[in-house]
Parts: sequence; C-alpha cells; structure tokens
Amino acid sequence: MALVYSAFVPHPPIIVPEIGRGEEEKCAATLKSFRQIACSFVEQEVETVLIISPHAPLLREGVVILQDPQLEGDFTQFRAPQVSLSFPNHQELAQELSKLPGGVLYSTQLDHGTMVPLYFLKEAGWHGKVVVMSMPYSNPEVYGNKIASILKEFSERIGILASGDLSHKLREDGPYGLHPSGPILDQEIATRLAHNPSTVKDIPKKLAEEGAECGWRSLRLALAVQEGLPQVLSYEGTFGVGYLVAELYKTSPLPHWARACLETYLKEGKRKFKDLTPPEGAEFQLQRGCFVTLNQDGNLRGCIGTIAPTRDNLAQEIAFNALAAAFEDPRFRPVEIDELPYLSISVDVLGEMEKIKSLEELDPHRYGVVVQNRGRRGLLLPHLEGIDTVEEQVSIAKQKAGLSQDESVEMWRFEVVRHFE
Repeated sequence: MALVYSAFVPHPPIIVPEIGRGEEEKCAATLKSFRQIACSFVEQEVETVLIISPHAPLLREGVVILQDPQLEGDFTQFRAPQVSLSFPNHQELAQELSKLPGGVLYSTQLDHGTMVPLYFLKEAGWHGKVVVMSMPYSNPEVYGNKIASILKEFSERIGILASGDLSHKLREDGPYGLHPSGPILDQEIATRLAHNPSTVKDIPKKLAEEGAECGWRSLRLALAVQEGLPQVLSYEGTFGVGYLVAELYKTSPLPHWARACLETYLKEGKRKFKDLTPPEGAEFQLQRGCFVTLNQDGNLRGCIGTIAPTRDNLAQEIAFNALAAAFEDPRFRPVEIDELPYLSISVDVLGEMEKIKSLEELDPHRYGVVVQNRGRRGLLLPHLEGIDTVEEQVSIAKQKAGLSQDESVEMWRFEVVRHFE
C-alpha cells in the first residue's frame, strides 16, 4: 500500500496546551488545522508515520535515522516534564532508510520537532509505529525520490509528517526580530505551495537564509516523495515565526475504483465489468463530470473524460472514462494487460463551469479552461506539468478544439479536485 497521506506542520512547543497554558489560543487557526491533520491520519488508517524533523541530528551531507526499538521523549526543557511520549520504532523501515546516501543510524531522545506532531497524533487517538529522520541539508528532491522507492516495498499504510516552521524573522517584537525577507519568504512558500508546488524548490537560497526558516527542506522532501495537490489549511505569524499547516497528499478510493474497472475488463471481459458493484460512499453517488488519467513512468498514457455528468453517478462516470482512457484515446495504442502494474491512475472531478470574459480571470494552476467557437470545443485541465501561463493553457485548448490561435473564443473556467491512488 505504501504512502497514503502526507502533511506539513509547524512545531512550536507553545501550541501544546500544557506548555502554552492559554497562550496557545493565540494560534487558534494553527491548532484547528493541526488537529484536522492529526484526525486525517486516523481516518486514513495510517499504520506507520515517517517524521522528517529539522531538529533531529543534522548532517551537512546525509541524513540521520533514529534506531532505538522504542522512540521516547518529553517536554522537560519546556517546563512540562509530565508530558512524555513513547512509540515503537518501525526498525525495518528505519534500516532501509539508513541506506540513503550518507544515511546514519543513531540513538537519541525525540526532539521537539518530532514531539509536537506526535503529541497531536496521540491526542487524536492515533497509534502505530514511528520512524524519525533528519531532513537532508542538500538535494531534498533526490532523497525524496529515493524514499518513494523505499516506501513502495512496504505493504502497510504509511504517512509522512514533514515538520518545520517558516521564517523566524517576521516581527520586530518577535524572538528573532524582523528581516524584510521574512514575510516575503513565507508569502512565496504559501503561494507556490497552493498554486504551483513544483516551484517551492526554486525559492532563492539567499531568501530562505535571510528569512531564517527551518522547514523549507523538509517540505521539499515530502513534496518530492509523492505528487499531490497541496491544500494550505492555515498560516499564522502570531509570535513572529511563520506557522503553516498544509495537507500535501491524500490517497483516494476513486482511482482505486478506476483501476478495479480497468483490471476486471482486461482480465475477465466485458460481462464481468458490467457486473462490478460500485463501492459504497457518498462521493461515488455524486453526479459530476470527471477525467481519468493514466500515466506510465511519468509519461501520459491516456486521458479521457466528460465535462458534465453523462451517467447516473460518479462511480459509473469513472468506470466508463477509465476504459475510454485506456482504449479510446487516439493519441495512444490501447492499454494491454501486462501494463497494469506500471500504470498510475488519477481522477479529476470537475466543479461547475463558470463563464469568463478575459484571460485575467484564469490561473493555470487553479482553473481548467474550456474554449468554444464554431461548434468546436476544447478543454484543458489545471495544474499540468509544464503549463505555467494562461496563454499556454488557452493555446493548447484551442489546438484540442481544432481552432486557430487567432480565433476569438468563448471561455469557461472550472476547478477540479484531483484524486490520487
């Protein structure tokens, strides 16, 4: 099963009630979002959590992975010795992670970058195994890709918590003072994460250093482990330090249903496909247009969908669009049965169409676009790799409609919720 959920959270000890003693309420948005993330770990039935902490022993080159059978710590240094935590270590996973470049196994108490996230997981009722590793100081994306391969070798449901605060220099009266780069850095990270997460890594290193962040690299590593459509839940700088809470990736039953339909059709034929019973769940009963996308080795292998619902419910919409993506996309040969293990599947569920008048109302990372003229219509989904401008987005949509680039068109925009396996 491997990775099913990942998130980015801050780690200020003051938000732990036994430490804050009422001061934590000044960060009400952070508390609410943090608890939402913790509850999601429970709802996603995560069995093992990998925590990436910037306060674990940090190496200039390489990473440190805690090796003790039981991982323990307390908040004595923050005047709350009565708050202690202990979780079993997933030693098999820790051992595999130690094979990363410069990986080192080490014994030490849990640091507060790990303890704060674990506090809220325990509060939410989560219990399971934990693995703790330091963030890589350089090349987080390289480590993220390698971690993704390692996680795929494990059968349990794994979650990632990337721990880190943003700028420590947001206010004159904050503990670290104010630097002009502090607010700019946090705005850049939040905006890029919400609209174009692949560019978070491109933030200038000088800006990150001047802003005195501690979570930029752990965030980059988590993003590199698994693509997703991050959702920023909250951001606060109450005490002069940036606290951002974001959901980075969440698995969904919708692509699993698409895979089940495709696999049944290929292995058992059309009759068995028609006899499939859709999964239970309110999300499958909605009436929505959707697109099913197949990828293989990072390359598109098929994508077909419907702008508006054409069937009784989303389960049926997904089922038939999955087969269409596999067998009817004119750009590709039909998918064959031996390709199934190498396909990744995503499902985009479309929102309502909103007619627009100008390009200024578009954002290729937030909105998809439909263009129409002379009875011809072209659609392009949002948040596609390599498409960063509105002009590119509309140009490709016109191409798909068979329209020339200088033709005027009617335009609609729409939002999607992208679901990953």
